Amino acid sequence: MLSGGHVGREFIFRLCRQVLWAPMAVMIVHGVAGQMFGHEPYVDPIMHFSGGLAAAFFFSRACLIAPELFGKPSRLGIDLLVFGLTCAAALFWEFGEFIGDQYRGTHVQRGLGNTMRDLLLGTLGGIVFIVAARVGRSSK
Repeated sequence: MLSGGHVGREFIFRLCRQVLWAPMAVMIVHGVAGQMFGHEPYVDPIMHFSGGLAAAFFFSRACLIAPELFGKPSRLGIDLLVFGLTCAAALFWEFGEFIGDQYRGTHVQRGLGNTMRDLLLGTLGGIVFIVAARVGRSSK
């Protein structure tokens, strides 16, 4: 599947088919619900939390789908990797909002409090996913 340091086409298709749907669904719902109801005060916080859930799902499943890419870390290792990547995704999302505000004239970020809330909710969504996955595995 992976050769010469390049990610194979089969892996990309499998990743898209099996796990990319979750973050894509959050982005689509965020756009539609934001247009219908406005982003604040409810849609944006719910979507940042949901984005954290979706990102954690994506990274967790990606670790299982491609052991050639991620190796075979322990369950704790996967949880820590998922947490770190979910936090990074939330951080880079906020960077994107900042860049859009600066260079495209959008006004998505409404101040430091808004940005910190978004980061907190994205991180919290990732933590909830990790804990729920752990509880789900232990009950089987």
